[in-house]
Amino acid sequence: MRRVLLLLVPLFLTAQPKISPEIERTESMIQQLTELKAKVSAIESQIDGLIAALSEQRGALASTKSYNALEHVQDSPADPKKTSVRCAAVTSKGARCSRPAVEGSRYCKQHQLAHAK
Repeated sequence: MRRVLLLLVPLFLTAQPKISPEIERTESMIQQLTELKAKVSAIESQIDGLIAALSEQRGALASTKSYNALEHVQDSPADPKKTSVRCAAVTSKGARCSRPAVEGSRYCKQHQLAHAK
């Protein structure tokens, strides 16, 4: 019986494999990469939310385009004394009239008649 025990003791001692430093380092790196992957996923969702918000804001700004009078001024008119002024009337669709105003008036010919009534 004693001989059997003496033979089994070395088996129990060698049965538990020692974890090598390389395996520990590999396990540590896997854990770090898993944590980084979770952080990247959270950042990606934040970026997606910001992109969606900016897209909505861009759409809202595009739909409410304001009138810029400087865009409609001619850079170099043929006659510097005579520059065309855009009609100040608003059409039934809500857009500003694109025709030139009659000299000395704020309105084009058609809107001059309408505002005279």
